[in-house]
Amino acid sequence: MQAKLLTFFKTQSIPKTSQEAYEILASFDDLSNIEKIVFHFKQLVNIEKSVLNSHTLSNGRIGDNKEFIDGLEARLKKLQDAVNDGKPYQSLYGDVCRLKEDLQVIMGYYQSQIKRDQPIVRDYLRKTQYRNSDLAILASSIAAEDTSLLDEQDTKVLTKYSINFCAPTIMKEDIEKIGDIVQKSFLADHRHEPEFSYM
Repeated sequence: MQAKLLTFFKTQSIPKTSQEAYEILASFDDLSNIEKIVFHFKQLVNIEKSVLNSHTLSNGRIGDNKEFIDGLEARLKKLQDAVNDGKPYQSLYGDVCRLKEDLQVIMGYYQSQIKRDQPIVRDYLRKTQYRNSDLAILASSIAAEDTSLLDEQDTKVLTKYSINFCAPTIMKEDIEKIGDIVQKSFLADHRHEPEFSYM
């Protein structure tokens, strides 16, 4: 009985916005889609060279790309853990909103790259043609039959190349997915509940 009361009061202390966002995340595959988008982004962005912009910053430009990606992944994991463990938390809705802002950064980056004919991707693909590149070394090893089974690092090299090779298609598809996610409120529809309030 005491355990049930504790659970009740814990749930009651969580804002309705976070409760509703949790229910939606638990019922649909948005987090799975976001995870794939983030994975693609990490292969297509250059930590040192890429220019990322956010409308939430006064000067627009994100100063530390690695810090941005680390924060994005941390928020995503926190939301995934909440859904997997069945434990919504107070600031869950705020994290959903922050994650949507992060996705808009990715969308803006892709749009600028497409407009400029993929300079970061083209630079990466050009460098893979060098004889001392990871991809060239791996290809030579496979051709010489020195590599029979691919290890984790080999898989990472091939995955990054495959995603960059297909960058135009992947970016356009992910822009569309991000647009759909950003437009979602992640709140329940209360239009037919005139007395409803989040207060």
